[in-house]
Amino acid sequence: MVNIRNLTDLEQQIKEDFTHLNIPKKSWMIPRNHLENEKNHIDVAIIGAGMSGLALSLALYTEGINAIVFDQCKEGEEGPWKNTARMETLRSPKQAIGPALSFPSLTFQAWFKAQFGQEHWELLDKIPRLQWHDYLQWFKKVTQPYILYEHNLIDLNVGEKGSTLYFKNLANGEIQTYMSSHTILAMGIDSFSSPNIPTFMNNVSNHRWEHAYHRSNYHKFKNLDIGVIGYSAGAMDSSATALECGAKSVEILCRCKDFPRVNRGKVAFNSGYLNSYPYWSDQQKWDFNYYLKQERTPAPHGSTLRVSHHKNAYFNFDEHVVSVKEYQNKIHIQTKKHHFIFDYLILATGFSLNWSKYSWLSYIRDHTKQWKDQYISNELPDNSLSQAPYLTTNFEFIAKSKQLDSDFSRLYCFNYSASLSQGPLVGMISGVEHGAPHLAKAISHKIYLDSFDQYINKVKHSEDFELEGNEWEVTLPYVTRQS
Repeated sequence: MVNIRNLTDLEQQIKEDFTHLNIPKKSWMIPRNHLENEKNHIDVAIIGAGMSGLALSLALYTEGINAIVFDQCKEGEEGPWKNTARMETLRSPKQAIGPALSFPSLTFQAWFKAQFGQEHWELLDKIPRLQWHDYLQWFKKVTQPYILYEHNLIDLNVGEKGSTLYFKNLANGEIQTYMSSHTILAMGIDSFSSPNIPTFMNNVSNHRWEHAYHRSNYHKFKNLDIGVIGYSAGAMDSSATALECGAKSVEILCRCKDFPRVNRGKVAFNSGYLNSYPYWSDQQKWDFNYYLKQERTPAPHGSTLRVSHHKNAYFNFDEHVVSVKEYQNKIHIQTKKHHFIFDYLILATGFSLNWSKYSWLSYIRDHTKQWKDQYISNELPDNSLSQAPYLTTNFEFIAKSKQLDSDFSRLYCFNYSASLSQGPLVGMISGVEHGAPHLAKAISHKIYLDSFDQYINKVKHSEDFELEGNEWEVTLPYVTRQS
């Protein structure tokens, strides 16, 4: 055991841990060029190098599988932490394991203590957002996934032996093609979604409003009256950031009559819930998620206080927006009760599934099942739930046509859109430690079965001799030796 005084010591401990666990595993996969001739044929492609992609790459590595990870961003800019995210700290508890899976020395806690010590750890309440980004960069350095940056997925076609992936190399503009036996879509919360823009914004030019997810410099709000529609965590983060950047006032318009108090999803969170959820019945999954939507999720305690301690922050409840208009360089909002006038408007209205977002996503929509194709609740109808992808317990898409079943079983949804089928095993820091190993083992057994005959032939024709033939001498017959 290494005496850990700094990150160098911790990294040495990680090397020892991997050695003790026989990682990397003994090479068992048949080299790809023995099976296919294509230059760019790979076993596993992970689209997305954020937290989920890193966790999955590590989980596959522990199974003896080396994946190639693709991300459209430049190195060091993965995930939302340095751009669209505006929270001061993460919502998850500081003890969250996240992408570290079952490796104690890879956790945020180990990384933090190695630099700042036990005393500072005890004083820490939540994980600072930018510090989490730094941790993930370090995690990437020590786990060493193979990542191709500035590769934007522009199309895919699914076939019997996997998916043909088309990328635009953003560094040089070239179109590059890869054939992947197994492809995992792990691009984060906005993988299949777009910002939800209410219909009352249809005829309003975008000069004086934006969605909370928009990459924007909030210093432009200095000395301005800002309106925020919504009461989510994102609404609190945007409101607080605007106030901290010098906004003259922030009016928060909430259609609810009061804030929800209990985070029901957080209360449900435990190992039994995570391990069992994929095996719940369709009705159980639907009913529970419908219940969570109706109960609504409160903004975190700290995020709300971050807003309310500003005297120029105003919470307006039971305000249902009727119309939004731009007039004389101002935004005019008419609710059922009042008329508001702002210099600028921020929509903290969440995300909605957008199957038309990319051509490859439309292709998946047209050929695979959504929940509406498999289960419909007449008692608890919900359009957004009905459009979610309907997946197997191993995150696989399911083809609408039985003839394509085996093709789409090699394409996996490892992002927030899988939550109705899989629960919080993906897209949540506290859930990915369960989801990544689950999917890695599923892919491992499929890779073996895909080439079953070749693997068994290797066993039958092995010349890995246990005995060389010189370890003993042939004796004379027993009867002869008795005379």
